[in-house]
Amino acid sequence: VPNFFQDELASVACDGKEGVVVGDDAEAAVAGALAAGLGSALLVRTGKYRPGDETKAKPAPSDTVADLAAAARWIMERRAERKGGRRGRVFWATSIPWQGYRL
Repeated sequence: VPNFFQDELASVACDGKEGVVVGDDAEAAVAGALAAGLGSALLVRTGKYRPGDETKAKPAPSDTVADLAAAARWIMERRAERKGGRRGRVFWATSIPWQGYRL
């Protein structure tokens, strides 16, 4: 799985430390992304998520949020905190195909 994340990062010219994965699968999406070197991975409490999932996967999610809207707020808040205004990439990894977005 980590090669998948590295391939996706390369396809959108993103440094892994700036990448954020948002997913409803604590092990495959969230822990896989962090193990592959992405800077952050958010677990959303929708779709495949079940209570307690955030404690089952290692590495643990950067944060657990209610839904995609909350994930977008989390990302935008951290983007605003970063100096230099550098843009990062986000991979929305819920029940839809992986897609990279520039934020």
